[in-house]
Amino acid sequence: MSEVEILSFLKKALGIITKRLEETGTLASDSYTEHLFVPRLVVDDAGVSITLPFTGLRIKVRVPPDAPAPVYINIDRPVTDTEYRVVFPGTGYDIPRKASTIYLKAPQGFATYVDLEVLGWSS
Repeated sequence: MSEVEILSFLKKALGIITKRLEETGTLASDSYTEHLFVPRLVVDDAGVSITLPFTGLRIKVRVPPDAPAPVYINIDRPVTDTEYRVVFPGTGYDIPRKASTIYLKAPQGFATYVDLEVLGWSS
């Protein structure tokens, strides 16, 4: 049996298993019990930290197209010179992980704003 035939067989078997789990109700998507939405949060070069009142499981950070600068982001650790993710104006970043604190910081000499949405579970 070639690698292509094995892959085809495995894909078909996985499809059958997934369909069976969905039909019996065993397989379901995650559901979130809490929601936090912060529109137009102003972020300066000193940085902002947001402590979540629940376990954040899905975090969406969006920098609007009219924002003056990008934002640096880090989860559960402050933004440092070497550890951060950049989210540019007009784009967003979706973080599917547990978190308790979100750290945001604008580039040196700038201030910007972000829209923040967090979905999670109550403690």
